[in-house]
Amino acid sequence: MATIAVFGASGRTGLPFIQQALEAGYTVQALVRTPQKITISHPRLRLIKGDALNPADIDKVIYSSDGVVSLLGQDKASQPDLQTRATKLIIESLKKHKLRRLISLTGGGVRDAAHDKPGFMDNLIVFIMKNVAGSGARNALTDGISHAELIRQSGLDWTIVRGPMLTEDTAKGSYQVGYVGTVKGIKLTRADLASFILTEWETSQWVGKFPFVTNG
Repeated sequence: MATIAVFGASGRTGLPFIQQALEAGYTVQALVRTPQKITISHPRLRLIKGDALNPADIDKVIYSSDGVVSLLGQDKASQPDLQTRATKLIIESLKKHKLRRLISLTGGGVRDAAHDKPGFMDNLIVFIMKNVAGSGARNALTDGISHAELIRQSGLDWTIVRGPMLTEDTAKGSYQVGYVGTVKGIKLTRADLASFILTEWETSQWVGKFPFVTNG
């Protein structure tokens, strides 16, 4: 089975993803600033203490892997351009080690102009993030857009997964996949999101695309 290099593994989507990946038989190499946050113990889970903005630490995780799943996101302590800066380093490391697969997570406010059909509420949410919700939401949106542009131009086999409002609810066991404005639903459980990302790793059905996933 393949080895997946995971960034953002200690986050609320990272934990269900690595759990599902391990259960599916994969080896997971995860870069974490605080390994104690990972409550999962498994012989195929390799935790590497480090910083996602340190090129040497990123190399340690990507080396001997088969590709990357990046679940990095903003929190109150994050630098405004964390995702963009880390993504640049991840892309460079993937190319250095002659690897091609990259799956990255971002929000539905990051748009795919060629396929999205946003409605009034979709556009209102983006307006609020940009102008009303404060610097944290604005930074998350701006950073997500910038990181997506880097990936789009990378020449790698990439998929940028987008979600709506993420919840901690129990997995529904099903989800809808399409583009903003083409699928119903405004929520998605993190467990179902993790399931879709793992399925995309296995099938590569959305390479070079921006799938938007909801629980319908």
